[in-house]
Amino acid sequence: MIGLGDRWRKVYPAYDRLSSVYERMNVAMTWGQVDRWRRQLASLLPRDVERVLDAGCGPGNMTRHLASAGRYVVGLDYSAEMLKALKLDVDKVQGVFEMLPFRDCAFDVAVLAYSLHAARDLERTLAELTRAARGVAAVSMGKPDNPLVARLFGLYVSRFIPALARILAPGHVDEYRALREILEAAAPNSELEALLRRWVELRYFGTRGFGAIYMFYGVRPGRGC
Repeated sequence: MIGLGDRWRKVYPAYDRLSSVYERMNVAMTWGQVDRWRRQLASLLPRDVERVLDAGCGPGNMTRHLASAGRYVVGLDYSAEMLKALKLDVDKVQGVFEMLPFRDCAFDVAVLAYSLHAARDLERTLAELTRAARGVAAVSMGKPDNPLVARLFGLYVSRFIPALARILAPGHVDEYRALREILEAAAPNSELEALLRRWVELRYFGTRGFGAIYMFYGVRPGRGC
């Protein structure tokens, strides 16, 4: 199984405690690229998209880009505290990727910005996303295929990010150590791409940051809504 599996018990509780420092750390961890990559993801969506699920919406940083185009957006997150921090005028739902509380074909596209890597069961998540939406788009933490780069990224996640948290998010160092659990559970980007192709027709798949980040957009094959 690809996904966090039982590691989710260490990872999920962290999100309830991070809403106040979430974006500050995102900006620092990505060297200022986090919102640029969100905008790139939004640019992959077709212009006729009207109904969007922001899955793993957090405090609404991606939601803002999606709603600004006049679309109907629903924000879904496991964390009640993250949903409280989402101040935009959109519908908010608490739930998990593996059991989406929506009817079939409820959305034109499901968008996941820096959240798909936290799926407990990635295959089950993709099954649910492609049930509830015609398309899926995501930008997320990846695992580089190059072994040397993967090792360096592992050191960045396990050593540098906790040190950064001591400066920018004091009191939340343990929560950022949980990123190591996510990286260790992740499949290499090439394996992830192969899994995605079993569920969607990929219109785009690419990486950023030497493979530390992946981005994709795909549509359900032959199962129109």
